Amino acid sequence: MTTVSKNEKTEFIINEQFDFAEHSLVDAAISVESELTGLNVAEFHKTLRLQHLVLQSQLSDFDLVDKAKLLKLIDCLYQQQAFKGDWKAFFKVENALVSNVLSRRKGIPISLGVLLLDFLKESQFDAQGICFPSGFIIRVNIEDETLYIDPFTGELASRNLLELKLRGQLGNHARLSPEMLEPDDNKTIIMRLINVIKAAYVQEESLEQALLCCDMLLRIDPNDAYEVRDRGFLFQQLDCLNLARTDFEFFIDHYPQDPIVGLLKRQIRQIDIDTPTQVVH
Repeated sequence: MTTVSKNEKTEFIINEQFDFAEHSLVDAAISVESELTGLNVAEFHKTLRLQHLVLQSQLSDFDLVDKAKLLKLIDCLYQQQAFKGDWKAFFKVENALVSNVLSRRKGIPISLGVLLLDFLKESQFDAQGICFPSGFIIRVNIEDETLYIDPFTGELASRNLLELKLRGQLGNHARLSPEMLEPDDNKTIIMRLINVIKAAYVQEESLEQALLCCDMLLRIDPNDAYEVRDRGFLFQQLDCLNLARTDFEFFIDHYPQDPIVGLLKRQIRQIDIDTPTQVVH
């Protein structure tokens, strides 16, 4: 059961020194969201605590942490409470933000997965998240059995189904390997979540918010040249041309043989032409 002290949450700054092992995945996700949207963390945890109590009541008849209890938990969430993947608006920001997913009960694999992992662990299951190529999945270890849950549908996924999903994402020659089913740590999962949120902001042309996502990712990994490159494209779209040039040059210095280098050099030449009319931010 969740204790009072566990739910008296404050915002954490996500950066290179952040101890992802010390904090829960949902705490880290909500800290990201509070920085992006100004979410009231305490109010979110009140809502989350209520969900914990509902599940605790629904699962009170189960003495063992077994497959029957797992199926009941999934039924409570995906049938009785109608949590589900949002097929119609997959790439919307509201589907990537965990607090919105909790209130709307609709989302995408990684945002639903962050919540489902929290519910599973609150219910004493041994569960881990996996940044699977075709979408986030959850591994649950029950006695001698390993089960996989697709948080987008709430269905148990067989290895055959996972390989079909993999081929749909990577092509017919792709094959499922044991390494693909190894769990990821909280840091890796949070970075993937931030990248998904960033892509959603870019799609809806909220470039300043996307830039905040870049900033968070680079606070976690300051030497990620690919993220610096992506930030450069955002700076360019925001007419911060000198900043864009600096980021493009950083990437070129680190990956001079990358296929995109030719494009970046052309962008730099265009920036040199446009710099006199630069907008200062």
